[in-house]
Amino acid sequence: DLRDNEIPHRTKLHKLVLKAWKEYFVAVKQNLANAAGRISFTTDIWSDSEMHPYLALMAHWIANE
Repeated sequence: DLRDNEIPHRTKLHKLVLKAWKEYFVAVKQNLANAAGRISFTTDIWSDSEMHPYLALMAHWIANE
């Protein structure tokens, strides 16, 4: 069983998520900068049954690694 002091506070979780995202973003930027060729983008837009809109953006590339 977990005790209350073993569960991170929401502000700590927020900081950890932001830190992980920033590290991931730097890695993706480096990977894109070193792509073997061009980068292709695809998009999709849709809404759910309650008309909430969604947008997806995907990038496709060949890495040099």
